[in-house]
Order: sequence, then structure tokens, then C-alpha cells
Amino acid sequence: ASTAFLTCFYLLSFLPTMLSPMVASLSGAGKHDEVKAKVSETLSLCNIMGFVGMLVLTLKPMWMLQLVLASDAPALEVAIPYLRLRALSLIPSIITATSFAAFRGTLDTKTPLYVCIASSAIKLVLDPFFIFHSGLGAAGATISTLISETVASVINFYLLWKRDLIDINLVTKIPTKKSLLPMLAGGGIMMVRQIAINVCTLASSRASQSIDSTGVSAAAFGILMQIYTIGFVVHVAMQGAAAAIIPTELAKSGVKKARTVANRLFSWSVVTGCALGIIQVSVLPFVLKLFTPLEEIQKAIVAPAVVASILHAVNGPRFVGEGEMMGLSSFRDLTLITLGGMAILLGALRTSLGNSVQGIMIAQLMFCSYQTITLVLHYLFVGKLKFPFSREKLN
Repeated sequence: ASTAFLTCFYLLSFLPTMLSPMVASLSGAGKHDEVKAKVSETLSLCNIMGFVGMLVLTLKPMWMLQLVLASDAPALEVAIPYLRLRALSLIPSIITATSFAAFRGTLDTKTPLYVCIASSAIKLVLDPFFIFHSGLGAAGATISTLISETVASVINFYLLWKRDLIDINLVTKIPTKKSLLPMLAGGGIMMVRQIAINVCTLASSRASQSIDSTGVSAAAFGILMQIYTIGFVVHVAMQGAAAAIIPTELAKSGVKKARTVANRLFSWSVVTGCALGIIQVSVLPFVLKLFTPLEEIQKAIVAPAVVASILHAVNGPRFVGEGEMMGLSSFRDLTLITLGGMAILLGALRTSLGNSVQGIMIAQLMFCSYQTITLVLHYLFVGKLKFPFSREKLN
């Protein structure tokens, strides 16, 4: 159910993904009124799309769940009510994502951090009550999530208004055709990319569900993804930094300065990626027992976790490369690269690699390696910051 919700959320969050570099470019050029209009119009459109998504998940939850679970899966008994309740937090989640994108675009990274800490603290306090004492069981976690996400969205909206980053009149209106068409044009390309990423996520999850009937492999894969996600957020942070800082420097100081910043981010991404991989391998024996007491599942996680650690090293420059392309609005090329990676992953999962958790992780390593190589080559030879290798360009 969580995978189904996140699939819907990421499908709808292509606009916040585009907003951050747009705000960064406009802010770097000193165009505050255009920043305000862009944030307001994006927020308006995201709310409309979020409302439609919420209705779909609430009224037709099987449309999304069937992408992850078989129609006769026992888990559906719990997944359907969970997803219906979880859907209520879709609009607050999208408001928060849009707000964070706007803050990052103005190079404000502290506000999203503080709001996240406050929201997580609320959820941490409320989870035990709603899970164990509300009578809803696992679905009770969705209520605490709804409360924490709603509080975060209200805080974010207030801060956007207080800092003069939104126009209430524009937020409460449907965007005009003049402003809507450019957003949908670029957004359509990014939505294709989001679909490709979601297809990869769902294909990997579905493959893990079908390995065995005992559920050991599915549980091992789920826990492994949770462990991996702890470090994954660092990569996402590097991506966000690249998407905001690079276009800002390009608008303020030109290509040479922007390229210097990009080089520095790529260098740090290699360091952080390798560090995350080493840390994950080192702490794995100690953290496994925190996720499951079952030795059978613990043993099933060990070998795939080594591959996941290598993923961290590979993904470092990948996410900076994605951020650089987002920041410079190279949406078409980024989508084409992602579609190529999707083809590689789906093809790999159709082989014997799809019959084990370790094989699934190797398929993901193939996907990520392809992405990293092509993104770095694009940066060096094709993109807006490509290096002037010839002597004429250097002069």
C-alpha cells in the first residue's frame, strides 16, 4: 500500500521537481515577481492534481494496488483500507513538496529541515497511539501521518506567504492558459520520466513478491530498501543542491563559475557515495536485528546488502548529474536517459536475475551504472556546461 501511494505521489510530483531550478534561475537573476507567480501557479496546479489523485486512491484503490500485488494476495485485506486512509495525506504531501522546492530554489535549506524535524516528531509521538490503541492496527499509522503532513503543509504555506513567495489570489485560481501550457509542456516530459522510475520501482517490488510463497524474499527486499533509504536521502540532498545551486551560479556568474560549482558537487558526490557504501556494510550486522528478529530473513538480506552498498558509490555522481540536468532544464535528455535505464532494468529482471533478491539488486546496479555513465558523459560533452576541450573553445 505504501508503494502504491508513493507511486501516485511521485507521478504527481514532477511539477515540484521542475519548480526548484526555475526558482533558482529567476531568483539568481533578481526576478522576484516572476518567482512569486511561478510558485503560486505551481502550487495551484499541484493542489488540483493532488485532489484528483486522492479521489482515485480513495474510490479505486485496486487500480494502484494491482500494480504491486496479485488480485488474490492476502495482503489486500490490510492494504485497501490502509491506502484509502493514506490517500487523505496526498494533498498535504504535495503542498510540502512544492514548498520545499521553492525554498531550495532560493537556497534556503534550513527551513525544509526544520519543518521535517517538526513533522517527524509529531508522527513519532502519535504513531504508537494510533497503531496500538485506535483499533485500526497498521492502518492507524496513516492517521498520524495525515496529522503530521497536514501540520507541515500549513507551516510551509504560512512561511511561503510570510516571505512573499506566493500570491494568495493566484494560488486559489486555476492557472491561465498562458502560464499553464509551458508548465505542462515541460511537465509532460518529466512525468514520462517519473512514470519510468515508478515502473522500475514497481517491477523490482513485484519481482521480490513472486520469488517464493513464504514471503521471506519479499520481507528481505522490503527491509533492505529501508536500510538503503537511510543513505539514499543523502543522494537526494545532493541532487537538490545541484538543481538549485548550479542554475543560480549560471544566472549570477556565468558558465565558468557554474561549471566550477558542478565539478565540486561531482567530486563530493563520489566521496559521499563511497562513504555511505562503506558505512552501510560496516553497520549491517548491528542494524539487521533492529528490523527483524527472524534469522532466516536476516540471512537473506546479507548478500544483497553488499550489492546495495556498491549502489551508494555508483549513485553519488548519478544524482548530482540528474540535479545538474534538472537545474539547467535539460528535461528531454534526462527523460531519454531514464527510459534507457528502465529498458535495461526490465530486461535484466526477465532473466534469472529476477529470481532472487540479490539478482534484483544486481539488476538495479546495472540500471544505476548505466545512468551514472550516461549522465557524466552528457555533462562533459553535451550539456550546457560541457567542457571546452578544443583549444579554440578554450581561447
